[in-house]
Amino acid sequence: GGGGGEGGEGGGGGGGGVVDLQHPARPFDGAEQNRMQDQLRTNLTSDEISTRSGGSAGQVAYVEGWRVIAKAQEIFGFDGWSSRILQLQREYEDHDSKNGRWTYSYSATVRISLRNGTFHDEVGSGCKVDKDRGKAIENARKEAVTDAMKRGLRLFGPALGLSVYDKDYVTEAKRAKPAAAAAPAALPPPGPPGPPQLRRHAQFGDAGHAQFGD
Repeated sequence: GGGGGEGGEGGGGGGGGVVDLQHPARPFDGAEQNRMQDQLRTNLTSDEISTRSGGSAGQVAYVEGWRVIAKAQEIFGFDGWSSRILQLQREYEDHDSKNGRWTYSYSATVRISLRNGTFHDEVGSGCKVDKDRGKAIENARKEAVTDAMKRGLRLFGPALGLSVYDKDYVTEAKRAKPAAAAAPAALPPPGPPGPPQLRRHAQFGDAGHAQFGD
């Protein structure tokens, strides 16, 4: 699966390669290769793309971490890929004595390896502010590792996050989403015919009794 152990804090940068020699390769067969290529080339749907405020940059498109992991499991299989933390380093620490808040920033380097030995290394960052010092450290480290993992997975194709770097595609997807939401819902298919409608004969009154003349 996409698990990995946490490395010690230290310096270092990311990179890339063809074969991860620390893991014995198990090649994908031709059918698996073709299927994965087709899936990896598929762009993310508008529902899979989230947005957040990027400050002066406006709205920034991104993919949530859980979603990228789920798609990697779907495409590569639970035993077809793995992630490993190569570096985890504290970049910044600050304590504001006025409001009691701690600020921590971390960087992480994560390697994403496939079963056949192909891998990508990427660097991510995380910054958190909290009055609880432990929470600030924990969440900044988690964010850095998740960011690095997502950045590594995107290098495998549009389906794993590369789509959000295509500004034209993201703009098109955003336009399509409200249009789809505004479209009228399809009418349900007609149900089975009901029982035949009975008509009251003219000679009967409202109470259903026969009316007799004098």
